[in-house]
Amino acid sequence: MVLGIFDNEFVTCQLDDSFPVLLHRWKKEPPPEEFKFNLERILGEYKSLSKSYSGLAWLVDAAQLGELDEETEQWLVDTWEGMLFNEAGVKIHAVILGESIFADYPMEKFKTDAEEKFKIKNIRLGVFSNEKEAYDWIREQQLSMK
Repeated sequence: MVLGIFDNEFVTCQLDDSFPVLLHRWKKEPPPEEFKFNLERILGEYKSLSKSYSGLAWLVDAAQLGELDEETEQWLVDTWEGMLFNEAGVKIHAVILGESIFADYPMEKFKTDAEEKFKIKNIRLGVFSNEKEAYDWIREQQLSMK
């Protein structure tokens, strides 16, 4: 069952408790401060929900996210990765990309950088073009980690 966690003008956050997956879908390009605020809010939800849902995956639908500025891209690498993978303990992270190569580049860069940095933690990262591919991959990862 898909449960609404929160919804605002920039992002919708939901829990699919059948997998389990915490999904957030960007609706439009947020200003940098809103991007960070919303990610940190989602992270708080993840930390809380992961206590009840073993193997909780993180799924981002970034198709409508838009382009991030350089400072925000650097924040993803310098700060966000540690918050996500060290502090929150995310083990399965999937991203659905849109059609803009300029908007997708930061997400691809994030994935590559995080894979290298957190290799020892056995973190699974995937990038997909649609939700079905992402869910199929998440299910495979969850089953292989049991």
